[in-house]
Amino acid sequence: MHFTKEVSPIYHFLKEYARKSGSRLHMPGHKGRVDFYPEPYCSMLPYDITEVQGADALYEAEGIIGQSEAVAAKLYGVKETCFSAGGSTLSIMAMVAVASEFTKKILAVRNSHIAFVNACALTGVEPVWVFPPYDGETGLCLPATAKEISAALDENPDIKAVYLTSPDYYGVTADIEKISEAVHRHGAILLVDNAHGAHLRFGQTDTHPMTLGADLCCDSPHKTLPVLTGGGYFHSNLDISKEDLKAKMALFGSTSPSYLILASLDLCNQYLLEQAKDDFVALAQQVQETETQLRRLGVCLLERRTDVTKITVDCQGFGYEDIAVAARLRKYAIEPEYVGGGKIVLMPSPFNKKADFSRIVSAFRSLPPLPPIPYPDCAFAPKRALEIRKAVFAPSERISVEDSIGRIAAENKVTCPPAIPIVTAGERIGEAEKNLLKNSGILSVKVVK
Repeated sequence: MHFTKEVSPIYHFLKEYARKSGSRLHMPGHKGRVDFYPEPYCSMLPYDITEVQGADALYEAEGIIGQSEAVAAKLYGVKETCFSAGGSTLSIMAMVAVASEFTKKILAVRNSHIAFVNACALTGVEPVWVFPPYDGETGLCLPATAKEISAALDENPDIKAVYLTSPDYYGVTADIEKISEAVHRHGAILLVDNAHGAHLRFGQTDTHPMTLGADLCCDSPHKTLPVLTGGGYFHSNLDISKEDLKAKMALFGSTSPSYLILASLDLCNQYLLEQAKDDFVALAQQVQETETQLRRLGVCLLERRTDVTKITVDCQGFGYEDIAVAARLRKYAIEPEYVGGGKIVLMPSPFNKKADFSRIVSAFRSLPPLPPIPYPDCAFAPKRALEIRKAVFAPSERISVEDSIGRIAAENKVTCPPAIPIVTAGERIGEAEKNLLKNSGILSVKVVK
């Protein structure tokens, strides 16, 4: 692939700067020397720079960073795209900060990432939770529907922003198009955590949330695209200036963003322009073929999975504990993305080899199906007793989860991954929450004094 200066200006600047033999009397301290650390680390050092003349500045992007972001915005068909060197975490916090200017509450589906909860605590925005129905057959909640969102907005007419995650960690997507229509009918805006879906613009059909009506959205291209860990996008279709979007990011982001991460986002522009669609169409076919082979072996898969970058195995569905299946996969030199809750998530991308998919099938061939292991009942809907910001900053003490019933949480406790809150600050802990915390291996919790 030929990386042009017009499409990948950051990379070309770094390449030229690394070629020079001048004195680097600026950060970082390694000075670009390639004779200090071992390979392959040292080969990156000449390109690891700070905001020198001509390198632009991430939160005041008017040069090469701004040019590269404009290319990305065009590729995604949005008004503005801002790069993040702090992953979707930074973009999520910026989204909440934007929303905080015109709403004091955000309607949010409970499978929200901890970054959203933290952003609410910092901005003073109060989350109002939607708890979709629990599916006992799979041990997971169903995706939120437009009907549920609409009903919640009817009950809370003062809410002017809705936040949801799609696709989720297991590869299940919500009906963004219908939800966005319902949200807009209520005069609200839709914020989508699309961290796992940066590729959705480039499949057989364009199912990216921004295409389907989202107003603000975060992507983590490092999850499914050829981008270094920490590379993210913050997309906007609102009538808000890029300067204002950047200002919100600057509230939470480092003033020393990694240019290695920014360059990988920059180089990804060329990949998206030339190769991504063909790659993801081919990946969808490969995943479909692999899942067909697995089903023939009796392996239980999460059938409502729609994201081609996920193969979600329901271990309990075909009679195994998730830890046992993970151990078998590792014997075949397969490291899964996630193990827990009776599930194993495998996360392929176009950069996996065919041999990787064959290895998956081989590993499961040695696991004959057994009678299913039923999932426990799960019905929790913790009640808020204190505003989230007040609870986070209130005097607190740490106690045993066993002794926590009736106490108000002073911190957010999540399962990680996928970083979904069991209890958030300000909620009163009940029997169901206590059991979920214990089953997740969490034995202590900070509570309000």
